[in-house]
Amino acid sequence: MIWLVLILGFLLVLISAYGYKLSNKTAADYLLAGRKIGTFVMFFYVYFAISSAWTFYGFPGTIYNTGPGFMLFFTFVSFAFLYVFLGPKLWAGGRKYGYLSPLQYLGERYQSTGLRILLGLSLVLFLFPYLGLQAVGIGAGMKAAAGLPFWFGALYMCVIMIFICLLGGTRAVAWLNVLLGLIFTITFFGFLFWIMFKTGNTSFSEMAARVQSSRPGFLSVPGSVNAWTPANLVGLAMAGMTVLAWPHVVIGTMQAKSLVVVRKTIIYMLLFSVVFCNIAAIWGYLIAPILVPGLKGKAADAIVQIAITTYLPTWASGVTLLAVLAAAISTVATQLMVAGIFVSRDIIFAASPNVSDKKLILWSRIGMIIAAMGSFALAMARPAELGLLLSNVASPGFALWLPPLIGGIMWKRGTKHGAIWGLLISVLWLIIGSFFYKPLLLGMHPIVVPLVVDAVLYVGISLLTSPATKEVQHKFFDELEDFLLEHTARERVEARVEVREPAPSPAPSTMR
Repeated sequence: MIWLVLILGFLLVLISAYGYKLSNKTAADYLLAGRKIGTFVMFFYVYFAISSAWTFYGFPGTIYNTGPGFMLFFTFVSFAFLYVFLGPKLWAGGRKYGYLSPLQYLGERYQSTGLRILLGLSLVLFLFPYLGLQAVGIGAGMKAAAGLPFWFGALYMCVIMIFICLLGGTRAVAWLNVLLGLIFTITFFGFLFWIMFKTGNTSFSEMAARVQSSRPGFLSVPGSVNAWTPANLVGLAMAGMTVLAWPHVVIGTMQAKSLVVVRKTIIYMLLFSVVFCNIAAIWGYLIAPILVPGLKGKAADAIVQIAITTYLPTWASGVTLLAVLAAAISTVATQLMVAGIFVSRDIIFAASPNVSDKKLILWSRIGMIIAAMGSFALAMARPAELGLLLSNVASPGFALWLPPLIGGIMWKRGTKHGAIWGLLISVLWLIIGSFFYKPLLLGMHPIVVPLVVDAVLYVGISLLTSPATKEVQHKFFDELEDFLLEHTARERVEARVEVREPAPSPAPSTMR
């Protein structure tokens, strides 16, 4: 059934090419979908930028290895903070001042091109592990489902993504996420219940008893391998609470067509995530330990694929791989677009306020190609299992721009000096502590100590240095707040008019 995967990739490229043909060919249209994404598309665009090959493979695989303590990672309350407090200001900055990225917003807010470049380099650096794990997922899936070499699946993933992003831009990527999200959801949910009934595992309590008997302590905390100690759980909770800092999530607030879209998105995200993440967990701590026992480490990344290939018809294995490809594409396409925006608007042309749309689009595409090549190289190196590649590397790295992001939007006293030194030292701390000298992390999850260092330095140095000028403070606080109030009032009036406006009377009949 591998031909289904190949056909899907080809069709997605054609759809992207058609989307490019219909676009306006401007930087705002190519990079931000013309700032016209509605609620329905925004939900799929943002949520399935997060639900990836990692969700299908890495998340269940890590739970399979370590126990359900890993569920604490999904603390989606952070989305509420993003869409209620930060998102509206970023949206207003894009509308009022024409900003194309949150880093452009922060660069102007702090009056620092250096900070903007540093933020761009940092976020692109930590996008690589997230991009790489999608290629790993497809490589592992194709190997488990069809016996193809790992490198073939990883390379196929990267090549397809380059074509989709280069041709279609954000508008095509957003609509593709709707299609791909539906494929992913139907398969992920449907095949779980199918395999439960087919194998006679329909009672959660009975399944839990069997798992507990075969793997004592697995279903408790800290788990059978002592993975979830109090220190690790604190770090994991912090990782979940900082999901709002993932750049491909943050930038979605600047692509919405209205404030209504920004505010409604959080409702759908919270409701759906509760169900969705529990389905992924059931695969990892109930179904797979019973049906596919004995796997360890990286081998557990493919437990969902192995279970379906073993217990369901042959075509189901191909459809599963199709769903994983859909998940990976929906995530990588969004992330490649974000990487392209940061490379062009916030690194290459950070010091050029007036740059042509043609140059921005060109360098965005170059940035995407570089990011895709880097993700393939990382996939081939495969330094860790998928779950840890995200939770221990990419997610902590993303979190380190939270202090300047939150401070830049909500705290007038925050300064560029605090932002620069906090970010620079915390990134170095994370890299050295994770890969060279682990005592720097004090035995805790990689996110904890670097983020605390970042926040302390940001606040402390900001209080010791001069704040932005009154003009800058007025522009980013008073003017944007007035802009938001005006738009909120206008939207309420328009909503009342739509409710009260009577339906047009039918034209008088001319029949006699």
